[in-house]
Amino acid sequence: MGMRKAIKEILWFELLWKLAILGVVNPLFREIYQTYVASVGVSFNGSMVWTFLNLKGGLLFLLLFFGAAELVFYEYAVLIHIASLCRQGKDFTLGQVMRRSLWDLGTMGGWSLAAGSLYYVLLLPLVRMGYVCTMVPQVTIPWFIYGELEKNAFGWLGILAIGAAYYGLYLLLLFTPVCMVLDHRRFVPAARESLRCWKRADWKAGLKIIAILVVWERVTSEMARYWRRNPLGSSDFDGNFLKYFVCSEAFRKDLLYWFVLTLLHTVGMAVFLHAVLSASARGSEDRLSAPWSGDAKTLAEIASRWWAAFAAGWRRRFRTWRWRAAAGASCLLFAAYLALTCWLPPLVHRPLAIGHRGSCFGVENTLDAILSAGESGADCAEIDVQLTRDGVPVLFHDNDLRRMAGRSESVGELDWAQLKEIPVEDYRHPGAGARIASLEEVLAALQDYPSGMGLLIELKPEAWRGEALASAIMELVERYGFGERAMFMSLDYTCLMPILDKHPEWWVGYCAFSTTGNIDDSMWRYGVDFLAVEELLVTNRLVTQAREQELPVYVWSVYDSEKMQQYLEMGVSGLISDYPEEAVMVVNAYRESHPGVKYETR
Repeated sequence: MGMRKAIKEILWFELLWKLAILGVVNPLFREIYQTYVASVGVSFNGSMVWTFLNLKGGLLFLLLFFGAAELVFYEYAVLIHIASLCRQGKDFTLGQVMRRSLWDLGTMGGWSLAAGSLYYVLLLPLVRMGYVCTMVPQVTIPWFIYGELEKNAFGWLGILAIGAAYYGLYLLLLFTPVCMVLDHRRFVPAARESLRCWKRADWKAGLKIIAILVVWERVTSEMARYWRRNPLGSSDFDGNFLKYFVCSEAFRKDLLYWFVLTLLHTVGMAVFLHAVLSASARGSEDRLSAPWSGDAKTLAEIASRWWAAFAAGWRRRFRTWRWRAAAGASCLLFAAYLALTCWLPPLVHRPLAIGHRGSCFGVENTLDAILSAGESGADCAEIDVQLTRDGVPVLFHDNDLRRMAGRSESVGELDWAQLKEIPVEDYRHPGAGARIASLEEVLAALQDYPSGMGLLIELKPEAWRGEALASAIMELVERYGFGERAMFMSLDYTCLMPILDKHPEWWVGYCAFSTTGNIDDSMWRYGVDFLAVEELLVTNRLVTQAREQELPVYVWSVYDSEKMQQYLEMGVSGLISDYPEEAVMVVNAYRESHPGVKYETR
């Protein structure tokens, strides 16, 4: 009976809390953050850290970070009190528990705020088992980092070490939130008490907790295996929520999954907290009334009376016909506003399938990999181009030759005559002994290629050589008449400027893997023709606003067909993948199942 009541009360609180966080708090935090970022200029990729390396930016970051931590802790405090009171069989109202939990925020004071914030905002959302909050539902390590680590044996050891570290720390500190809330301890004493709880816990109780976590992990893993699309994030619940719902096929599907996942997480938390309370022997003396004293008690009483009067006043107003009529007129105006704004222009062009670094069927960035992409039916092959010491553009991704050739030099430290004699391999083709290709060799091979496949050329300049790299690439593309079949992009916008100035008719875009603010706040002024963004940046907001600006979005590097389908349904215009044949099949299937999608003629 206590478990059933706990699930019911926790579900009701989570509904109210999510409405408050997603509808009020998150938009407020986002507006504060975006106002600051817009005042100093949106930064991208590696330069974004400089946005906060000043007094104003640092204080704002800490304010939002600590504010988020307090809200996360408060949510957990309410849930822990509900579970505790239901175990004791006590009667309570949700309002009493929420007022009681305000007193627990005192445990997040002083130095406890810094350590507790790291725990509640980073560690728990990274693990996402047992404790799941609304304010920061998940923290994800970007897949491209794991993707690079997977390419060598030491990288795999690093992945295992990272996972073991944060899962181990999570288990050691498992009882910390309960000790902070029910014992009213600050973070460090509560963390020590968590270790003692493990020592005192009965082996059956400890085994029960581990079993719940294992079941949690298996259920979420199985759901992720069958529903491999990216879940909705807090940025999807903004002022354009209804526009996404009307215009985005992907959003409607993902919203249903979000509801199901939220329901499972909420029920799972109720069961998990019941087990944790039992194992820690906490909550037997949990009381509804908080021991307020002094000014805090007076302020709490004033706030309680003010809220009661405020609610009663609004109830009286809505009993009159004038207020009802005003509310009805407001709803009609809002519906008219939605009807006018829920429209999107056609996509710029049909979706493209683009092979990442050529394709996985040859050593990356080699001629074999590029030709394999063409054989797979790819529209383009994405390649990385650097400049040798003697000014020859060659295809290579990394900053040095360690991963692919076991040498410490960079491309810019060697001449082309030296570089082309060095055998290279990647983790998919060990011992292949392939050869680095020059851009000229690739352009010559593709000039009369039957499929007419194009190139997406990413410029990867060394310091102070961006203009030289752009000039060398332009000279070759002009010589081979490849401008109509090539696209150009870079993480370094400045090296694209010579191409934009000399060839405004060429297709030039910006590549981004991180940003300090909404890309739309400044990217539209860059004069580029497309955006190529890492998967974590793909949101309904970005794709919708890019479409409004007639700017195609290409996403990299996509390995999963379900996610490819999701991005196309969102309105993405290009899929960059190591598996171009998979991207080709998904793009073709999407075009066949969506014959009514309109495209511009560009």
